[in-house]
Amino acid sequence: MSELTINISRLSEGTHQYSFETQPEDIGLDAGFHSPVGVQVVLEKTGRQMHLKADIRTKATFTCDRCLDECEQDLSAHYAIVYLTEENGAHGRNEDEVQYVSPDAPVLDLGDDVRQFLILAVPRKILCREDCQGLCPRCGVNRNKVQCKCPKEESDPRWEVLKKMSLN
Repeated sequence: MSELTINISRLSEGTHQYSFETQPEDIGLDAGFHSPVGVQVVLEKTGRQMHLKADIRTKATFTCDRCLDECEQDLSAHYAIVYLTEENGAHGRNEDEVQYVSPDAPVLDLGDDVRQFLILAVPRKILCREDCQGLCPRCGVNRNKVQCKCPKEESDPRWEVLKKMSLN
């Protein structure tokens, strides 16, 4: 059980707000996630359901896909889940945003959901900056740091006909 738990055993109906902070390793994130994970939660309980909205923030270090330097990025994720105590209460809802809890469950543990949503928040293409020049394909230097003397890319002569067409 993670530190990201909400005691629901005697939770009154209405809106409840929670603020959590935990270490990345406590919820199963790897060493690239090095800053504390902050979670802001709004939980609204009505009848036999609870509607949870969570905002998550942390920082992580990744390797740039173009220049291979390490870079730090802010990550944030937002999610909403409806917790139901009866399986027949999910009519008209997207099953991806519904979870079932036992009516006698003492707590909601948000650790696994927070970990999964942070992993999904990692960009597919990691760049240290938008205008990253990457590595020189000939000599391998980081073109963000050093201007190499390698000749510009020679174009494939098979493309020359298309280039002439685009000039007309």
